Amino acid sequence: MIKPYTEIPDVYDYILRHVDYERWYRYIRSLIFRYMKDPQYILEIGCGTGRFGAKFSRDDFHVFGMDRSPEMLKVAKARARKNFRIFCGDARRFAVARKFDFIFSVHDTLNYLTEHADLLAAFRSAGAALHDEGVFMFDLTTEHNIRRFFDGRVSRHVRGGVEVTWDNRYDPAARMVYSTLTVKRRGAAARTEEHAQRIYFIDEAKALLGEAGLELVDLFSDYTFDPPSERTIMVNFVARKRR
Repeated sequence: MIKPYTEIPDVYDYILRHVDYERWYRYIRSLIFRYMKDPQYILEIGCGTGRFGAKFSRDDFHVFGMDRSPEMLKVAKARARKNFRIFCGDARRFAVARKFDFIFSVHDTLNYLTEHADLLAAFRSAGAALHDEGVFMFDLTTEHNIRRFFDGRVSRHVRGGVEVTWDNRYDPAARMVYSTLTVKRRGAAARTEEHAQRIYFIDEAKALLGEAGLELVDLFSDYTFDPPSERTIMVNFVARKRR
């Protein structure tokens, strides 16, 4: 087994080719202006291949993208132009020289923090990097999403000389999602990444936010402004420093 996001970065965007990043970006941008008038500096935790950073930069925001995977950042580097900068860092323990107006982490990035202590540390790090009036937005995938669309499912993706097999299973007792991605490149032996994520309930995340000195401002469902329901795929949290 190798670390997550080591073998797949060059085909990651292809695997997620169904995702409408422009629509997703427009939602995040509208959410920003729902809570602040003149945001200048933005930080994305878990920026991956830099799809959002490039869009914020295009629209004249100063945006920084952080990711744990050097391999993903190699792909993001091609998009890191104009006002978009990238750096390698861990959501649980990072420090930045400036304070940010808006910090966000999406696409179930924080579900990769499988211990309460790790998620708490990430909330504290984000809070320390926020301006006093700044906003922190993140999502967490739901158990409904995993049971309906992932548990027991296997998908295959082929691009050029690369084939990726993605196998998912869910342990409901531990609330752990395990995804095995096997990458076979032409002329090379197959290599396998094991991804582990934890399902967090809303009350758990809310309690950890409070412990980190943050307060929940709003709670939305699936990148809308509707409240979460039993059919929600992603819960969207909006938080600020506690006043």
